[in-house]
Amino acid sequence: MAAQMDRRVQKTRTLLHKALMSTILEKRYESITVQEILDRADVGRSTFYMHYADKDELLLSGLQNVKDLLQAAQARATAPQGKSYETIVGFSLPMFEHVYEYRAVNRALLGSNAEAVVRRNIHSALVAIVDREVRMEFRKRKRGNCPLSPELLTHFVVSTFISILTFWLNARNPVPPAEIDEAFRSVVLPCLAATFG
Repeated sequence: MAAQMDRRVQKTRTLLHKALMSTILEKRYESITVQEILDRADVGRSTFYMHYADKDELLLSGLQNVKDLLQAAQARATAPQGKSYETIVGFSLPMFEHVYEYRAVNRALLGSNAEAVVRRNIHSALVAIVDREVRMEFRKRKRGNCPLSPELLTHFVVSTFISILTFWLNARNPVPPAEIDEAFRSVVLPCLAATFG
């Protein structure tokens, strides 16, 4: 019975999330009403409020999927022999691929009230992942005298990724995910190699 209830809950949440995403493609985020989402999802108002306080909370729940994707990608990350520090950026290609798949929605969010919320949540998810990996590398190599602190290195990797991601999203004809990932890695891997190599 609980499994059946969980499936219904998940189905409702998926319907609401898809309704929000498709509406974002048609109008600015700030002008979307909960009623428009409900109409598109064919879900009742009381059902919506059982799951979410407002459309912002619905948007944020979708970002949990992105966090899960990042964590799974990082868990699968491998690196060439002797270059274990490359796993620090194991999240990058899957994230670029995800953003590319949903680029229409991502572009629609740029410049909206939701952009800052989305950016802040993705930034914090990346910081958590990269910081853990950076600290593991520092422990492995016992780098106590390194001029870069783990915090500064994490900030550099995450800020560089967000900057390149934003540049890429704003491009009129963006290159494929593998190419932008290669560009990102060409910027950060020399720094990681100098620190840990």
